[in-house]
Amino acid sequence: MKNPMLPTVHSLAAVLVIAVSLTSFPLTGCTSTATKTTQTANGKPASMTQLRDDLRATRSALDRTLAALNRIHSSPNASGDYATYSKELGGLNKRVESSRTNSDNVREAGSNFFTYWEQKTQAIQVPEVREIADQRRTSIQAAFNALAKPMEEARTQLTELTTLLNDLSRTLALDLTASGIYAVQKQSEKATRQATELGVNLDDLASQFDRIASAMPNASK
Repeated sequence: MKNPMLPTVHSLAAVLVIAVSLTSFPLTGCTSTATKTTQTANGKPASMTQLRDDLRATRSALDRTLAALNRIHSSPNASGDYATYSKELGGLNKRVESSRTNSDNVREAGSNFFTYWEQKTQAIQVPEVREIADQRRTSIQAAFNALAKPMEEARTQLTELTTLLNDLSRTLALDLTASGIYAVQKQSEKATRQATELGVNLDDLASQFDRIASAMPNASK
């Protein structure tokens, strides 16, 4: 029987909404390895909901950056709009790096946690009860592992898009004239199309991490 708590893993093309009320997925305290691999830059352990929030913030930063870029093409104050674009792009770059770091942490920590869960299950002596625990672990682990490919695809999209956005910034900085702005218009439109698709994909991933976190045992309150 299909467990109603098991999240369904959609493709990256699915339409997603980020839920914000579910619990975190801390992995400290399970094994020494898990504690080490989930440390973030501020010394605190990474969690699924932290990664969800990173993805959500990245989506927001992406929207602001593209809006600023598009204003350059239609505003008489190109210099001021470029300054805004440059500032928003800097914030986006930081968000992308944070998401990349935490996705690595959560993926490794998740692997450690499921190994820990499997080991502890072996101490359950009643076969029927042990089978229940094993089924819970394997079903949630399968959903978690299924996120590896879409997460990697989103990371590739982020890398390609931010490379384009940074190159546009460098080009405009050298030639912030009407002709220079017009010259990069097609590439700006390409960046907008890519950002639209990527935004949906980031929402998808964030939603799925939310659902898996809600199904995990020992989630923090």
